[in-house]
Amino acid sequence: MLFGWTPTLLLRTQVESCTVELYQVRSLRQLRADALMVPSNRLLWMGARVAKRVRDEAGDLVEEEARRHAPLPPGGVVATGGGMLRVRLILHVNILNEFQIATQDLLTTALDNAFIACEQAGASRVLIPDFTDQLEGWSADRCAQVILGAIRRNARRVRQVLIACWEQEHADAYRQVLSGS
Repeated sequence: MLFGWTPTLLLRTQVESCTVELYQVRSLRQLRADALMVPSNRLLWMGARVAKRVRDEAGDLVEEEARRHAPLPPGGVVATGGGMLRVRLILHVNILNEFQIATQDLLTTALDNAFIACEQAGASRVLIPDFTDQLEGWSADRCAQVILGAIRRNARRVRQVLIACWEQEHADAYRQVLSGS
């Protein structure tokens, strides 16, 4: 709980054997998971948008630990400790190509690789923050569809996925996409 405010569970649904929960949050510290997926770039710099929010909540040491693994190829994943978040691992997922553009194919590959890393690390409860703000020109609806596709393809690898949205508009788009799952 953060200053008397608790995350709001907006939706719970099943995707094959995986339970998916959608939350409206003010802070990722409000949720507990084995692993958190964070969108990244090849240099693992966490200075903008979603990655910056994660760094601000987890602490600067997470970025310092991640940057030791740079450069990370497109679609690659590197694990660090969870810092001050209530997660064991943070999976930094490079969603950008060599032109610093996120394509649907690259995001799909990166998410699939992150789910494989979760399985290998024994992380059965996974937290995915809304990536929309990290993806130039993407709508929350499109982002939600790609994330839902990754959950469908990888449902056997994890037991539970928590999706956290800061923005109400984004949460509404995710709820609509997940309701149709």
